[in-house]
Amino acid sequence: MEKPRPYSLRALVFGRGRRDTVIWIVGLAMAVFAIWRAAKTGTGWAGAIGVAVMVLIYTFGPWMKPLQERNEAARRKRVHGTVTVDDWGVTRVCDDLREAVAWKDLAWVAIRTTAEGPWHEDFFYLLGDANGKGVVVANCLATELNLLATLQERLPELDNMQVALASGSTTDAMFTIWKRPDSPASPPPAAMN
Repeated sequence: MEKPRPYSLRALVFGRGRRDTVIWIVGLAMAVFAIWRAAKTGTGWAGAIGVAVMVLIYTFGPWMKPLQERNEAARRKRVHGTVTVDDWGVTRVCDDLREAVAWKDLAWVAIRTTAEGPWHEDFFYLLGDANGKGVVVANCLATELNLLATLQERLPELDNMQVALASGSTTDAMFTIWKRPDSPASPPPAAMN
């Protein structure tokens, strides 16, 4: 079955899944009954209007989800920029800022955690070269790009135990998950922002 367009009438009826469609139909029936009863008895209009408004809001739920997703993507782009992971390396662009590191120049990879979560981004991948340049990638973007799997594929010596420790961290900390053996460069200390 073809996926309905997000703002079509078909999406309102069929774009919500089987369980939500049943809930929607039951809600419609309750709203019709409440309005019919209020009209017949002349009382209970507040409850009937309340049920009708709730069903109306629930009716337009399938239209709200794509809007929320689009707004969240725009917010992430505004705050964290866009990240590209390709055969050359990793690049992040955010307004006038452009960070990039080539795979061949990569000297270390670390994860920086902060105590700001869970309502703010608190997990960042840092990829740096020997000259102190590199890229900071927020975890929300890294997850979309499957950055960890790419790092695991390109850097077989990646320390997955440090990744696990970083995933559980709720404090300001730095976890070095890979370092080129012949490179003197190191990630910045955890206290740096």
